[in-house]
Amino acid sequence: MADQSPPGCLSGSNSIAIELLRTGTPHNQTLSPGVTYLALCGTHPPAEFRISLEQYKFSRYLGLLRYKSGAEASSIQLAKEALQEIITKIFEEIPALQTEATGSDGWLHLRLIMTPRELAMLPFELALTPNGFQGARDKALLLNPQRLTTLTREIRQVAPSKYDWPTKPRILYAWAAPENPVPADEHLMALKAALLPWVCPNKAKSEPEADDSPLLTVLPQVKFAQLRAAVEEAVRQNNPYTHIHILSHGVPLPDPDNGPRFALALHVERLTLKEDGTMLKVDAVDGSRLTDALLVVQDDQTYCPAVVTIAACDGGNEGTNLVPGGSLAHVLHQSGIPYVLASQFPLSKDGSVRLVEDFYPRLLQGEDPRTALYYVRKAVYQPGIHDWASLVAYARFPDDLEDQLQDVQLKVALEIMKTANTWTDFLLKHGTANPDTYALVESRITKAISKLETLLKRNPNPAKTPARSSEHYGLLGSAYKRLAEHLFQQSNLQEAPKDELRSQSRNALETARSYYKRGYDLLLTNHWTGVQYLSLTAVLRGSLEAEQDRWCIARFAAERDLLNAADHDRAWPLGTLAELYLLKPFTVPAESFETELTAAVEKAKTYVNELAESEYAFAKESTARQFERYVNWWPESLPSTLTSQAQYIAKSLRDHLPAFGD
Repeated sequence: MADQSPPGCLSGSNSIAIELLRTGTPHNQTLSPGVTYLALCGTHPPAEFRISLEQYKFSRYLGLLRYKSGAEASSIQLAKEALQEIITKIFEEIPALQTEATGSDGWLHLRLIMTPRELAMLPFELALTPNGFQGARDKALLLNPQRLTTLTREIRQVAPSKYDWPTKPRILYAWAAPENPVPADEHLMALKAALLPWVCPNKAKSEPEADDSPLLTVLPQVKFAQLRAAVEEAVRQNNPYTHIHILSHGVPLPDPDNGPRFALALHVERLTLKEDGTMLKVDAVDGSRLTDALLVVQDDQTYCPAVVTIAACDGGNEGTNLVPGGSLAHVLHQSGIPYVLASQFPLSKDGSVRLVEDFYPRLLQGEDPRTALYYVRKAVYQPGIHDWASLVAYARFPDDLEDQLQDVQLKVALEIMKTANTWTDFLLKHGTANPDTYALVESRITKAISKLETLLKRNPNPAKTPARSSEHYGLLGSAYKRLAEHLFQQSNLQEAPKDELRSQSRNALETARSYYKRGYDLLLTNHWTGVQYLSLTAVLRGSLEAEQDRWCIARFAAERDLLNAADHDRAWPLGTLAELYLLKPFTVPAESFETELTAAVEKAKTYVNELAESEYAFAKESTARQFERYVNWWPESLPSTLTSQAQYIAKSLRDHLPAFGD
C-alpha cells in the first residue's frame, strides 16, 4: 500500500449529508446562472446558491478535462481552475457545512445527495478546501492532510440502509479489450496480491501451491452473456460474488437528440460485418444492461455485490443531463448496489493499476471504505493529471457501519488465521525440508497476530464490549498457539536451530495462555477460551489443582450452551466438554487420579461420539486437531508426567473422530 491509514473508523458524527435540490424534473435542465438551487444540511435552514456557469461553457471545460485531442496543458489547467472555483464556492455557500464540521478534528465524510442531473455532472471531487477549514483555498479538499475529508455521492433512498458488510471476499474480475489494450495482467496480479492472506494451498498437490480459485474468478475478453452467466452461477452455488471488478474502455453511445451516454466496451458474441465494410468488434454495454448482468433475482430475493469497481474511462461520466439514466456508476447505484467506484474522466493506465493495488487490500481487510477512498486518491495522484479527482464513489453504507467494521475486522483476522492454519496443516501432512516454506507460513501467522494486536490497541476499554473483546483475546491466544506449533514443527528440520526454536515455541505458548485467560476472565460464559486456558495451564504448569473452580465454570457454561443449541451449534460445546473431561483427572490430587480417570474418559467419549455424528466438519477437525496436540506435540515439547498421561487419554478420544478431510 502507498500509505497507512490512522487507527479507528470514521465517527458517525463526522458524516455530514448535503442534499442539493431544485424545483422541476431531475433531468432535462441545463446549467444556467439564473437557476436557484437549495442545499439541505442537517437540521439547519436550507441555503440557496446559484452557479455562474452556462452549459455550453461547462461542456467545453469538461471536454478539456478529458484530455481532448490537441488541447494544450495550459488550457486544461485553466479549465480545471475554473471548475474548482465554481465547485468550491458551492460548498462555501452552505454555512451549515462549516457549523456541522466545527468541533471535531477527526475525519470528515461528506455524503453528497443530488437529485438534479445537471449538478451530478459537475466534478465536485475537484473542489479546493472551502474557506473556514484548515488549508482553505490552498489544497484540494479531498487530498488535504490538514482536514482529512472523503466524499461519496448518493442517490436518495435507493440502496438499503441495513445490510451486512462482507467479511470473506469472493471477487469476479472481468476484462475486455475488443479494440484497444488494457492492463489486464497488472490488475490480475494486484487482485491476487490483495487476496493472498485468504489463499489456501491446493489440496490436490503434494507440494505447497497457492489456489485462489475459490476466491477469484477471471473472465478474460469478456462478453455480456458470459458476465451475466458467471454472476447467476455464483448465486445458484449459494456463494455470490462480494466484489466485482471490471476493466475495459469506456465508449460513447451516440444520441443525436440528447447527447452521448457512456458504456463499457465488451466483446461481441460474434464478429459481424457493418454496412461500411468494417468488422463490429465492440458490444457497448450501458448502465441498464450492466445492471441486468450484475443483479440476480432468485426466490423473491435480489442478490447484488456489495462493491463494484469499474476501471474504465468515463465509467462515472454522467454523459448528458437531458435524459434520465446517468453514468454507469449512477445507474448501478440506483439499482441498489451499495458501493460503486468509477471514473468521470479518462483514467491513466498507471492510475488504474494503483487503484487496485491500494484500494482492494484496504477494503478486503476491513478498513473503513470511506477512509480507503481518501488513501486511494493519494495513491493515484500524479502531477499533471487528475486521476485523483476522476474517481467517483456512489455509496450508501449501512447505518451501523462503524459497529459492523469492528466485527468485520475481527472476522477478517479469523479468516486469515484459518488460512495460516490450513498451510500449517498442509506442511504437517505432506512435510517439507524447505525452510523458505516454513518462513512463508510463519510470516502469515505473524501478520495475523500483528493485525489482531493493532485492533486491540484501538479498544482501550474492553469491558464495554465484553463479548467482542473476549473473542478478540481468544483469537490472539489461538494465533500465538498456532505460532508455537509452527515453531515446534520447524525445530524438527535437520538444519534448524532446535533449542532456540523450541524456546520461542514455549514463549509463544505462554503468551497464548495469557491471552486466553484475559478473554475468559472478561466473559466467563465464553467456554472455549476457558478450556483453551486450562489446556495450556495443564501442559505448561503440570497440574490443574488450582483451577478447579474455572473448570467447573467452563463446564457449566458449555452444558448450558449444549442444552440451548441445535444442529451445527451443538458441535462447539460438545468439543469443549470432551476436552474438559480429558483434563478433569488433572484437577484432583495425584492420589485421586486413577479414581477420577475412568469416569472422566467415559464421559468425554460420550461427547466425542455425538460430535463424530455431526455434519459440521470444521468443528470435528478443530477438536481432532486439538487432541493431536496432546498426542504428538506437547509430550515431546513439554515432557512431564501430565503430558504423558494426557497423551494416552487424548489418543483414545482422537480415535473416535474421522481423519482430516474425511
